Amino acid sequence: MRIIIIGAGEVGFHLAQIFSKENHQVVIIEPDSEKIKRAEAALDILAIEGSGSSVGTLVEAGIKTAELVIAVSAIDEVNIIACMLADKFGVARKIARVRNPEYTNPDAVLTPQQLGINLMINPELETAQEIVWLIRHAAATDVIEFANGAIQLVGLRLDSKAKILSKKLRDISDTIPDLTFRTVAISRNNNTIIPSGEDYFHKGDQIFVVSKTDSVPELLDICGKTDVRMEKIMILGGGKVGRLVAKELEQDKSLDIRLIESNRWKSQFVADQLKRTLVIQGDGTDVDLLASEGLIDMDAFVAVTDDEESNLITSLLAKHLGVRRTITMVKQANYIPLMSSIGLDAAVDKRIITANAIARFIHRGEVVSVATFRGIDAEAIELVAQERSRIVKKPLKDLKFPKGAIIGAVMRNGNVFVPVGDSLIEPKDKVVVFALPKAVANVENMFE
Repeated sequence: MRIIIIGAGEVGFHLAQIFSKENHQVVIIEPDSEKIKRAEAALDILAIEGSGSSVGTLVEAGIKTAELVIAVSAIDEVNIIACMLADKFGVARKIARVRNPEYTNPDAVLTPQQLGINLMINPELETAQEIVWLIRHAAATDVIEFANGAIQLVGLRLDSKAKILSKKLRDISDTIPDLTFRTVAISRNNNTIIPSGEDYFHKGDQIFVVSKTDSVPELLDICGKTDVRMEKIMILGGGKVGRLVAKELEQDKSLDIRLIESNRWKSQFVADQLKRTLVIQGDGTDVDLLASEGLIDMDAFVAVTDDEESNLITSLLAKHLGVRRTITMVKQANYIPLMSSIGLDAAVDKRIITANAIARFIHRGEVVSVATFRGIDAEAIELVAQERSRIVKKPLKDLKFPKGAIIGAVMRNGNVFVPVGDSLIEPKDKVVVFALPKAVANVENMFE
């Protein structure tokens, strides 16, 4: 599939990296020559210097044969025009990253459909929704839903309280015969492991488990986690993400929400926008201010300023003062694997969140959704088995399932189960697979 990506910033680069690994024909259009050089040096793609709103540049990129255009430049209007032009050229799917609420509001004068756009992504809104999700699921580092919410993929960090430490995966399966969850990946020392039954759990591992949603409490229990309700929440940063997080949390009237913003004008603006949030104007890195505003009594601390270093430092301070849950917005992927080692709980990266939102929309064959993760080199894929798919021909133990991939759970007629070697996949089954990038194409082939 020919994919044209407008913009070689962090999101565009990350998407190009994903799609090039999956052997798609990827073309990036970017006006900045330095970003072009970076993309050409690091990725197996074609990079063209120019504007995504130029017909000539789009034609040079192969717009006439493209099946997908993803416009993620820094300028909303360029993204919108690029998708409008792609629509005129007959491109089937057009995705635009748009930050201006005048375009994304439900009551906007022009709808995405009228602009020829299939999906309009607001990175700040997507990030805020993930942060709220992490606040409501306090024990997890990651939570992603599949099969319309019947299946969850949960990321957990193992500490000394975990009951499964130093045990083989196979032994755990034997002791819990009605197991409705499966460990599909372990992140250890910055390496991603697709585990077998002979692998052990170690303290400090970040594990990714596919589970029936109803079984998540049991999963948390054996991992030594309790999903405690967060009632007192402090937010650092009154930008778009901070405002959206507070606005969403305000729907629960039992929550105590406080937001700190250093800019006087912005703090007044935020106070006018929010109804039930206490807005405090002051320096969020000031220990005395944080203490006087009750940081030590907070259940969760969310750092979402534009200054990544301030987010990290204040999150560390909050953790030091005993705050149970920290959520930190970062920009550099290199920081993400270090979060647990420095004592922080969860990180959010707008780049990866935006890429996931786009990937969920792109149906490749009978792929329902795709998600990537912070700090590990793997994807979770939800697929639907077909009448003639190779996956339905034999019991799983007799299939040559791609190396570097594992089936986590299956949903059939509304029921979720964890398949074993004798299990047969049937047509129309929804199957959640966890796979390293090199195995994704082979997994998809088995479901075609």
